[in-house]
Amino acid sequence: MTSAPLRVLATLVLVGLVGLMIGPFGAVETSVDIWDKAAHFVAFGLILWAIGVLWRRLPRAWAAMATLSLGGAVELVQGQVGRDASWADLLADALGVAAALGLWIIWRRGRPRAARAERGQTSKTR
Repeated sequence: MTSAPLRVLATLVLVGLVGLMIGPFGAVETSVDIWDKAAHFVAFGLILWAIGVLWRRLPRAWAAMATLSLGGAVELVQGQVGRDASWADLLADALGVAAALGLWIIWRRGRPRAARAERGQTSKTR
């Protein structure tokens, strides 16, 4: 997949997931047989991926902090729009981010980008 379609997909993922989390879709969660914490786990792993694609030069630790900050903000907004704000949801968000970071480290074989560049193993994506 080339860079432009990947960035479009990342934008759609980011906007779509945030829209689902802060919109008036609370009844959807109860009507669809999805465990809420699993949905948060997957969603925030995908959000971290999207942030990594959209802002490729942003260090992953900063991207993770931005993603967790977004999770906290979503919980605050949900409390204001009649949806349930939950510490457990924020924990599921954090676990999803941690899992996505772990997958990224495995994908990169534990080497930071600078070490990969020295060995001539760079790619256009992180």
